Amino acid sequence: MVMTGRSGRPRRGLSAAELAVTRHLLVHGPATRQDLGDHLNISYASTSRLARALVDGGMASEALEPETAIGRPRQVLTAVPGARHVVGCKLTGDTAFGVVCDMFGEVKATARAALPEPAEGTVPPAGAAKVVAQLAGKLARRVPTLDGIAVSVGGVVADRTIVREGTFLGWRDVDLATPIEQRTGLPVIVTNDVAALAREQLWFGAGRTHSTFGVVTVGAGLGFAAVREGIAAEQLIDNGHLLAHAPIDPRGPRCRLGHRGCVSAYLNREDMRGSAPEGAPGPATSAGLAEAGRVASAGLAEAGRVASAGLAEAGPVASAGLAEASPVTFAGLAEASRAGNERAGRQLTAAARALGHLVATVAGALQTTCVVLAGEDVAALAAAPAMRQTIDDRLRPGPYEVQRCALEIVTTPLTFTDWARGAAVAGIQHVLGGV
Repeated sequence: MVMTGRSGRPRRGLSAAELAVTRHLLVHGPATRQDLGDHLNISYASTSRLARALVDGGMASEALEPETAIGRPRQVLTAVPGARHVVGCKLTGDTAFGVVCDMFGEVKATARAALPEPAEGTVPPAGAAKVVAQLAGKLARRVPTLDGIAVSVGGVVADRTIVREGTFLGWRDVDLATPIEQRTGLPVIVTNDVAALAREQLWFGAGRTHSTFGVVTVGAGLGFAAVREGIAAEQLIDNGHLLAHAPIDPRGPRCRLGHRGCVSAYLNREDMRGSAPEGAPGPATSAGLAEAGRVASAGLAEAGRVASAGLAEAGPVASAGLAEASPVTFAGLAEASRAGNERAGRQLTAAARALGHLVATVAGALQTTCVVLAGEDVAALAAAPAMRQTIDDRLRPGPYEVQRCALEIVTTPLTFTDWARGAAVAGIQHVLGGV
């Protein structure tokens, strides 16, 4: 199925200078040529040339600003939202969630479809590629043109094409991009889901005010991503293990890998399962789940698996008699705690404290004043006083220190549509010519 008509012929990417101007307009809004030149350190003549090229190419429009009392009105350049459209698709263990977005990352339409049933623990890659192509075809009918497709998965991705490790799909060294390209005739990239979220934050979130920041996701598993000086890291060197298994309390519970009191033991659902108190609702009953109301069909696609930046934490907890228990959510712990379950309250506090230590460690390692917390479970943890208290304690300076750090925590609860939007924004950056 090669798309025609609405997808059209692939359009050229922008030059580095054109991309810099377009990105500024997308991230910071309309600007005059003079303002663009000042911010981007480009001469007025070059800015004028770039503005003309972008207007002629349909990427931007230019109009006189409203008349002012003093001086002549100036030309204001504005990005055209509908100049490009990209489908973003988030793959869980059994469902493909799709969105189509314009250049501003605004979701114009959504769709989802079931993935093929696994065969011996592996979702058939060819069948998954067909589902993504069909979703893209459906979403293409909702926009004037379609310029690309981006797919995000939990796992390790190489060269924006190959899923080296897709734990919850059962994939190893699967070329996902090529068969989708062959079916659609469009440029396709594949990306880690948390890395895509970091790219979305770079343009339309924390990156507007911070060139360096970290992303930590908490949900079915732990995920990590980093942006350094405006560049999003494509792949973690360690699948996130150095952070996920950092020690918190030598007397604490053990994670699946046998570490006592590490971050994962407190924050990974699978590792928490054996220590969950009775009466703490699991994913199917927790009001705090971002996808509540869709749990039965899709929201638990990654329960018992890890939808994170390559953390292969899937597997049963080594706890006799509890291996088949449902994973607990932090929203469920908060609900049980409010109902008077003291053990649930203690476990939520311990998890919030572990997250506070994790946030402080990420901020210190990256030397940033901003960390983005995201995921379906993050709201309950961020609301627990123990997290902020732990961070404040880590930040407390010594008696003779004059430098103070104010750490900004951006909390972003996510639905699967949000994950798909992250993929779409990564795709937008790709079709525009960005890295």
